[in-house]
Amino acid sequence: MALFRSHRSLRSFGSRNACPDIDLPTHNAGEGGAPARVAAIVALAAAVVLYLVSGLWQAAHDAPTVDETVDLSSGVATLVRHDLRMNPEHPPLPKVLSAVPALFAHPVVPDTEAWRSGDWFDFADDFVSANRDAGRLDQVLFLARLVPLAEGLACAGLLFVLGRRLFGPGAGATAGVLWLTTPTVVGLAHFLSIDVAFTLATLVVAWTVLNFVDRPDVARAAWLGVACAAALATRHSALSLWAYAVMVALAVLWRVDRRLALRCGAVVIFVACAGVWVAMRVLAPTGSGEVFAARSESLVAEASSKSTVARAALALPFPSEFRAGLGYLVVTSDERPAYLFGHAWNGSRAWYFPASLLTKLPLGSLVALVLGPFAMRGRGSDTRRRTLLAIVGPAVVSFGFVLAQPLNLGVRYVLPTLALVLVPAGAVVGWLSTRPRRALAGVALATQFAAMIGAGSHALAWTAPPFRPAYRWVSDSNLDYGQDNDRVATWAAAHPDAWVALLRPRGVDNPAGVRELRGSSPAEVQGWIAVSATRLTQLDRDQLSWLRAYCPVGEIGGSVLLYRLVGPPDASPGPTMPASPCDAGEPSTRS
Repeated sequence: MALFRSHRSLRSFGSRNACPDIDLPTHNAGEGGAPARVAAIVALAAAVVLYLVSGLWQAAHDAPTVDETVDLSSGVATLVRHDLRMNPEHPPLPKVLSAVPALFAHPVVPDTEAWRSGDWFDFADDFVSANRDAGRLDQVLFLARLVPLAEGLACAGLLFVLGRRLFGPGAGATAGVLWLTTPTVVGLAHFLSIDVAFTLATLVVAWTVLNFVDRPDVARAAWLGVACAAALATRHSALSLWAYAVMVALAVLWRVDRRLALRCGAVVIFVACAGVWVAMRVLAPTGSGEVFAARSESLVAEASSKSTVARAALALPFPSEFRAGLGYLVVTSDERPAYLFGHAWNGSRAWYFPASLLTKLPLGSLVALVLGPFAMRGRGSDTRRRTLLAIVGPAVVSFGFVLAQPLNLGVRYVLPTLALVLVPAGAVVGWLSTRPRRALAGVALATQFAAMIGAGSHALAWTAPPFRPAYRWVSDSNLDYGQDNDRVATWAAAHPDAWVALLRPRGVDNPAGVRELRGSSPAEVQGWIAVSATRLTQLDRDQLSWLRAYCPVGEIGGSVLLYRLVGPPDASPGPTMPASPCDAGEPSTRS
């Protein structure tokens, strides 16, 4: 229990609602001196500019991705109709926030049978079709994408705040730089999704945990509850963070004032639960209709029969919309196809996420993550205790929840964990007290900016050397989220009768004049082919196995492979890892 007690002496209690002040250590010591701090802050400013330029350009030019049309239609419909019947799969907060700027484009919200029946997938089709016909879809999507882009920038701000509180301003700036100059971050942050939003919510929880650990009282417990409510309104997996926050509220005070500990724990529980209720009823004051209520009860009943854990979670006193979404996730949490490093499987592998990070992080981030724990050794015990409670604890809880799911669909699932571990990684700035160390840091920093610049307009498809070409090593949202479909349409206009197998979101059709590769006999296929890397190695890996044996003649955006067959192909199964690119000017041949 020493972990939960102040390293400093405690003063006498002056209030039943407040813990004694804790003398906080000075965090600026050992930061490598003023030059290192100034360099880190200048680098942070440059990283902000690079992040915004890259993110805004990609937000304006990338096609709608897999989850975006469903989330966009759901968020806009919630704001316009004050009803949460669409897409209960995830809580509404990130979708609604992204829909706010989208309203300035005056999106069309169709009143179709899909809306009345609560079929959110068909409603996404109707929404996309109606807004495309009205000429508003691109503007609506771009405006919605501004919110996750801003959330990614806010994550950098919180990393700076957390790093400064724990290790000093140089460490905070370093953590922010590492975040903003990781191509995967901007690659995900310019899409409408819950991943960056939940990362921000997790960092807010970590910040409020740190505030409570430093000055534990009922008021800070209430703010911790508010942060948990925001996280719960963003993603159901925040249940684990909520449980952790309650544990911290109890444990920090248990040995000094058990009554206050129980009061603070109860406040975190009540405020978080009440916050979710307030959010849901503000968005849908009268509920979500009889059809949704019946579907909600059915989902909860089916999910409750799956396991004792699911039954306990679904018994929590949350609104029906929240419980329906949780039930949907439980019911649909089946093993999905996955691919990495030339291996394909269904379900999850414990090594998947660490291995994925090797392919998606620049050298500077990897070096900082490795050296961060060693840099922590020189810090005081109180700093280490605070870091363990506010940073390491939430990181472990978040990562553990992800590992328990049968989904290996990309590093986006561990984005909150990555953000948290960048905080102690920023402490490496404290080692920059000698010229060789500063030179090493300069090289590492240069690799970060080089990675961002090298990723160009295809940040999501970027992989670190030697994991190139990316399509041979990674798949799904590590590479291909459907972001290049508009570029494929431009290519297809010059290649009539091409065969395609694309990763398309709801409401988006194949380009005009092409033929669908999936379901076709290989004996019929000749000429040009454009195939999504995710379909080739993951979703349709058995059906398209023969194509993996052929070398691609090119690619579009790094996520779509191009083949040119000059004769009937050999349809025998190919290897799990796709072939290397063809020699320049040569057609696709079997390896």
